[in-house]
Amino acid sequence: MTETTGEQHEPAGEPESAVGPEVVGPEREEPQEEPREEPREPAEPEATYTADEPEPEHVAEADERPEDPEPDSEPDPEPDSEPGGDRLASRVRGRLRTFALAAAGVALSAVVAAVVSAYLDIWSVREPPPGAPRITAGSEVWWDLMRDRHLVRSAPGSAYDKEPVPLGDAQETLARMVTEGGTDAGMMRVRLILTNFTRTPATITSVRARIERTHPAPTGPLFHCGGAQGSSDVSRVLLDLSTPERPAMEQDAERHLTAQYPSTKVQVAAQGDPAYFDIEIRTGNATGPSAIAYEFVLDVAYTQGDRQQHLLVDKAGRPFVLAQGIDSWAQGFRCVGYKWTAA
Repeated sequence: MTETTGEQHEPAGEPESAVGPEVVGPEREEPQEEPREEPREPAEPEATYTADEPEPEHVAEADERPEDPEPDSEPDPEPDSEPGGDRLASRVRGRLRTFALAAAGVALSAVVAAVVSAYLDIWSVREPPPGAPRITAGSEVWWDLMRDRHLVRSAPGSAYDKEPVPLGDAQETLARMVTEGGTDAGMMRVRLILTNFTRTPATITSVRARIERTHPAPTGPLFHCGGAQGSSDVSRVLLDLSTPERPAMEQDAERHLTAQYPSTKVQVAAQGDPAYFDIEIRTGNATGPSAIAYEFVLDVAYTQGDRQQHLLVDKAGRPFVLAQGIDSWAQGFRCVGYKWTAA
């Protein structure tokens, strides 16, 4: 029996080995150093993030959280799109402002143009704006060598009687004599070119010669050209420097004075249309060194509306010059063919 009990105690010794920690306890004190496990227990809060062992669930949550921000990420483009919209709106507003400014500029320029046009129209009813010319005048001096005799009193020492006259160049030769100190003499034709810049026509009332001064004519040789049969055509308007106090007169074909020019109404066209008036100007005759030369301008009197006005016409800023003529054309030198010959 004792043996059986002994055998029974051996298997019971297994629980002693289970209880054996008391004998083996000091050996297991090392694993029982549960203070180390105890610090792990406070570490468990750290592990609580990982110790919630459904870590895959956390990963899934982490995977789900990026899915949650997706709705948050959807509004993110909206604030990004909002600045783009603001930029687009600002661009549109800028373009609208540009268009508005351009339209305002066009409208303003149109208003200014209308005001200026109305201003000019108001002024042009009677006269142009202040400082602008009412009527401008030009002049041309000319001779018709088929009917007129162009006479030049040349400067002393001229020797054109020794030089040939190129064909068709007699007028240029006579003009060169004048620029070298000579003077046109006897007669000239002056073509007035008057331009009216207002809407109101101007009516010419008289033309006079205003003598600026007189001086002795050059005493060089006489040269004349043209008018082989004399002047066959008679200008309707004649101005005689021998009687400067008398205005221009009208004459008939026999050179009889008929009336003061203009005997009928003569108007300068309105608004920029030039009008042409030819006037024949003559002087008396003189021989030898007693001949004088006249420096003069033309005084054109006209009315425009209710105003009487005067327009002085000269030759390119300088007075016209015309010396007295000669009694006989059998003097000086005459152009014949290609040279000057004694008359």
